[in-house]
Amino acid sequence: MSFLQTLLHELQEQLRSEHPEISAGQVAEAAESERVNVTLPAGVMNRLKQQALAEGRSCSSLATFLIEEGLRRHGSLQ
Repeated sequence: MSFLQTLLHELQEQLRSEHPEISAGQVAEAAESERVNVTLPAGVMNRLKQQALAEGRSCSSLATFLIEEGLRRHGSLQ
């Protein structure tokens, strides 16, 4: 079981009565993390802002999710 999956299960157990499902963004925020500074082209940033607004989340939360998903799909995160 991967580190993120283990963390997700632990968070689900802690919050089971209040919040039955935990998002990948919540798992990422709960984990020990580091900050990265990325410069995006204007068009990409606009798309990120629009998608984040549509999903009701912050740009950084959506970016974290997208990076994690990209790494999972490329086999770097398991």
